[in-house]
Amino acid sequence: MKVNWRRLYAVTQIIGVVGGISIGGAGFYSVIIIGLCRKVIGLGDSISVFAIGLPFFIILLLIFIKHLPKPLRKAGMLSDEPEKFGPWFKQDPKP
Repeated sequence: MKVNWRRLYAVTQIIGVVGGISIGGAGFYSVIIIGLCRKVIGLGDSISVFAIGLPFFIILLLIFIKHLPKPLRKAGMLSDEPEKFGPWFKQDPKP
């Protein structure tokens, strides 16, 4: 058995790019929501961070992970379609 390095690279690229952008975006919007809760509403630190900010971060992270691959693929940031991955370990067809 041989490792198909092209497919492994594509999967690693998708996990890295989508994961990084999702964590960054969810963190950015969560910090804004936490700041608004502290300054505008007047909530304490622990309530605004753990009761509002953390669940908001987790929900946004899941939404971004689910919906970001298609726009990133359109923008050219992801190289392969997921249908092209196939099995992880398989022998390349010999000509």
